[in-house]
Amino acid sequence: MKINERHKIIINSYIANTGLGFATILPILVGAIVDENGFDREMIGWISAINISGMVVGGIIATLLIGKYQLVKVLQVALIGLMLFDVCSIFGTNAELMLGFRFLSGIFGGLIYASSLAIFSGLKNPIKAFGVYVLVYCAWATVILIALPYLMAMGGVSVGFLSLVFMSIVSLIGTFFIQDLEQKTETKAMIPLKTLLNNKAVLLGLFAYFAMTMGGGTVWTYCERIGKAAGLSTSFMGWSLGISSLASLLGGFLVMKIGEKKGLKTPIVAGSFIMMSGIVLLWFGNIPLIYLLSLCVIGGCWAFLIPFFQQIQTQFDASGKVVSLGTIVNMAGRATGPALGAILLGDSPFINVIWIGLGAMVLSIAAVWWLFKL
Repeated sequence: MKINERHKIIINSYIANTGLGFATILPILVGAIVDENGFDREMIGWISAINISGMVVGGIIATLLIGKYQLVKVLQVALIGLMLFDVCSIFGTNAELMLGFRFLSGIFGGLIYASSLAIFSGLKNPIKAFGVYVLVYCAWATVILIALPYLMAMGGVSVGFLSLVFMSIVSLIGTFFIQDLEQKTETKAMIPLKTLLNNKAVLLGLFAYFAMTMGGGTVWTYCERIGKAAGLSTSFMGWSLGISSLASLLGGFLVMKIGEKKGLKTPIVAGSFIMMSGIVLLWFGNIPLIYLLSLCVIGGCWAFLIPFFQQIQTQFDASGKVVSLGTIVNMAGRATGPALGAILLGDSPFINVIWIGLGAMVLSIAAVWWLFKL
């Protein structure tokens, strides 16, 4: 079979999702890590925050490497590093080791995620590529989130990490098929990073993205614990997360259908308000169908919003620097929210997590509104 551009976009989307692999299965895997190793419940937030903080570092490194090295080569090195520290995490039986391994794994994961998305920026129609990325993410997440609780029931936490290693092996093979997808550096408009960071619109767009990922990332991290506190079974929560990924597929298809027909402001603001309604539903998460509906609304809106925020970022340069910066603020938002949750958790039944999610979404909507008034 001939590998055309569409196939290469699918392969690169899978590679990007490999960098994001731990964050994808985080609700199921982190809860199991804490239970199997007897960690304090606050470790759910800290493992998530430390891993995603490493991804922020990886995203920064990727941004600095754009234009200096071929990103496909960077991906190959980073995938090997990711495999190494995901294997090491199997042996992280105390808190210090686990946090250290997850931080180092996060660096390589962030490097992969940012580099893969930066490759899309030079394409003629990047929003379609970002839409494909979301669809690939949702398809993989649906399968792994439903299957993982059953697999870990047989083999424990190590099965979760081995699943991530498998993703890295497949992605490493895939890098040899996408080498000409990356546009040559000299054909891109290479705007200096300092100039981009002095642009108020760039900063506002990135802050809005940060706040949205903070809101969604906080709720995503703790949704398994919220369900467990409500008395829901692990298998039901796994199915709920998997079905929410199917809802995310609908969000991705809607992005590809709408494209730029409705502009960027209206879809983002509308999607953000609907996502807030999904977060509010978690207050009634003790009712199984409400819990499932909440995750579906949040997952669908997340998949819908991400490509539109990324399309804003491509408006500023074609080299992928702003998209790469976007992956940094994405990860920073996902790290900040769970860390705040761990700090403010106390004895509350995770209600503070819902408030953090709602507050972050309000900030995101305000920043988007201001951005489009400029």
